[in-house]
Amino acid sequence: MKLRTIFVLVAVLALVAAACSPDDAADTTEAASGTTVAAPDTTEAAPDTTEAATGTTEAADDNPLADFGEDSSAADPALVEKALGPVEPSDDASWNIVLASIARANQDLDQATIDKALECWNAPECDTGSGGELVMGYADGAGHLNVWRSVTHMEAILQALTYPEIGTIVSTEGQWAYDPTIQQGNLDFLMQYPVDFIVGYPDYPELVYEQIAAATAAGIPYVPFSGGWVGLPGVHDFALTPGEGYLSVVGEDLCSLGESFSDVLNAGVGEGEIGVLGGSAGNGLTLGWQQCHIPTFDGTVVNPPLAENTTTGDTNWLNDVALQVVSGMLSTNPDIAGFSYEYADGMNTALQAYEDLAIPFPENLTLALRTDEMTLFCDWVERAEPGYRIFYSAGGNFQSRTAVTAVMMSMQGADIPAELVVPHVMREVTADDCDPNAPTPTVSGTSLVPGDLLQLMFG
Repeated sequence: MKLRTIFVLVAVLALVAAACSPDDAADTTEAASGTTVAAPDTTEAAPDTTEAATGTTEAADDNPLADFGEDSSAADPALVEKALGPVEPSDDASWNIVLASIARANQDLDQATIDKALECWNAPECDTGSGGELVMGYADGAGHLNVWRSVTHMEAILQALTYPEIGTIVSTEGQWAYDPTIQQGNLDFLMQYPVDFIVGYPDYPELVYEQIAAATAAGIPYVPFSGGWVGLPGVHDFALTPGEGYLSVVGEDLCSLGESFSDVLNAGVGEGEIGVLGGSAGNGLTLGWQQCHIPTFDGTVVNPPLAENTTTGDTNWLNDVALQVVSGMLSTNPDIAGFSYEYADGMNTALQAYEDLAIPFPENLTLALRTDEMTLFCDWVERAEPGYRIFYSAGGNFQSRTAVTAVMMSMQGADIPAELVVPHVMREVTADDCDPNAPTPTVSGTSLVPGDLLQLMFG
């Protein structure tokens, strides 16, 4: 609560100070998801012969990004595997930038970096101590209202600390408030500060597209992560086209992600019934995967969208709302055999509906998810149901790093793809995915923030 109040007061002054967040927000944890970083000149290159989990890394003497101050060949294969799993690389233009962002993730931080990262994470404004002239703006439509958002913010901070050019970090949060004075005010504040670039997640893009367009027109690059499209072109009237209305968007191929959900559920559920959940109404992340998931599922969706180009099962990524949504589904469809959602911890809370409604937990249940909060996975271990299977992709926290690196490369003259595609693969949960020693069970196992720093954040 203290963090949220501090952020809001500074970010949008008196307007935001008067705003309220959901009563249960402090207890929630979301999807869709930080990492610690060393200065670029201290990052060690991986051996030439090492194969990354997702493909081969380039040798240090064959680095296509060298002219822009990055080294995609230096990405630690173990960190690539941790963050993404055994994926196939996306196109070279995207993949090299993804690798370059992971290459800056140093898991052995010195105390000064840890202290500075925590200072910046706790304050709406901080001096990085580098003496750099650039000011980074961070604009999240929610903020530190759950662990995923908090860790993703730390990822971006740690990435910024690897760039000596960045001397100041200014952070704002929107508290999931569907209020133009808050969401728009945060971006207006950053532009007036002024910051040199902005990264973040636009929870309600219909409220802020004019501010994002204005930032672009003013020469302030904006890059959202986690599939945070500012409206989907061809779908939303307010949509901005990445590469034109803003620099780029970082995230998975959302249509492919939705089809991956269908692959899992078609195999596990067949022609049975499933329930579909999502985040904030109409956000690009949820709409992007649902549009391709629902038509490719072989069975019955018990809560299909009410209209074309709309989302279904909206929860705002709030756990108590996810519980309400699933309770409503089960009250009329107690034989549901599967669920799809981009938020594992929300799904964990939602499964309480079986007990609340006195409906026996299914002997066979299949879940298709994007993120990997360990609350759900540890609950799966405890239930020990042989027919209960969970598949997930990745938490994606590190994508905020990729957004920072993309902007910094752009400032060095690099051509940045309008869509920075992060590859994905569905992984089945095993007992190893539950870490009882994690500083908080609501953290994603795929996060690149070192455990000792997570302990300081949440322990």
